[in-house]
Amino acid sequence: MKATVFYGARDVRVERVPDPELKSPTDAIVRITRAAICGSDLHAYHGNMPVEPGFVLGHEGVGVVEEVGRGIAGLKKGQRVVVSGLVACGECFYCRRGQPSQCAKAGSAVFGYGKNAAGKLGELGGEQSEAIAVPLADYTCYPLPDGVDDDAAVFLADILPTAFFGALNGEIHPGDTVAIFGCGPVGLCAVLAAHLFGPAEVFAADSVGYRRDLARDLGATAVDLGEAKQKILDRTDGRGADITIEAVGNEGALAAAFENVRGGGTVSMVGVLGKPSYDFPMGLAFQRDLTFRVGLANITAHIPRLATLIEHRRIDPRPIISHTIGLDETPRGYKIFDAHAEGAVKILIKP
Repeated sequence: MKATVFYGARDVRVERVPDPELKSPTDAIVRITRAAICGSDLHAYHGNMPVEPGFVLGHEGVGVVEEVGRGIAGLKKGQRVVVSGLVACGECFYCRRGQPSQCAKAGSAVFGYGKNAAGKLGELGGEQSEAIAVPLADYTCYPLPDGVDDDAAVFLADILPTAFFGALNGEIHPGDTVAIFGCGPVGLCAVLAAHLFGPAEVFAADSVGYRRDLARDLGATAVDLGEAKQKILDRTDGRGADITIEAVGNEGALAAAFENVRGGGTVSMVGVLGKPSYDFPMGLAFQRDLTFRVGLANITAHIPRLATLIEHRRIDPRPIISHTIGLDETPRGYKIFDAHAEGAVKILIKP
């Protein structure tokens, strides 16, 4: 089959790799009909992660079940599914508590980073490919309602649940002011997610003009990153936002999230930092009585409710799509996404 293979910093190639195979009774083979490039894929693309060359990229995918292991109970051939970017069993202590990112069987395993992020499962394939073998497939795959098309469904694999997780961690109440830092795909999904909780105003701050324009179209008060602090203070009687969400995995955005939250407020971080460490502002957090919440999103736990919201037209992430490309075009997709060129926001891949 064809797949997008990582060879080194800014070196990804589409080439033939072995077809996926069932390795366990709880595996399924899914033929990918829609995949996507994620902002966190850029950490590997930039060479900022300790990854070995030669693995298939991608952790966002929708497809059709082609084959199931004998231990699979809830899936059948021909079923449309979204494949969660995060692998989990659905049965362990953590999964039962709605924390599949801590799954005891999978160990925080994520598709598309080779051995680097395979947790306890060995090397995992990636979803920027024609097909993928899905371990623990009964829980990792979610059967899609007919009312959720592939373009909307691919958001369920990672970025929409991640944004929703960030909003949940912020504990947004009706009438609150929310400020989101970073208007990439996750930040734009965070605008959609935050509105579900009834805030009075949602600010969205970014340095890229066309991304601010899209945030505005989605209902946010869009501001340039350099002007965000004064505008947020002006709208909150000098207090700052009740909740700030860091949604891009950038130290500058995280610093801005701390700078713009009110005393007693909450900073929620869902962006994946490219660097493994960060100088946490302990003195500021202590003096201002701040709550800081961070973590790998519990994607699989949030997919069912978000799929229902999409099905009933309460939320629609499709306006965030800027490009749909063929699998062979994936290297170009990485280049324009990385460079903020051609209006690139969310790039879908159609094998």
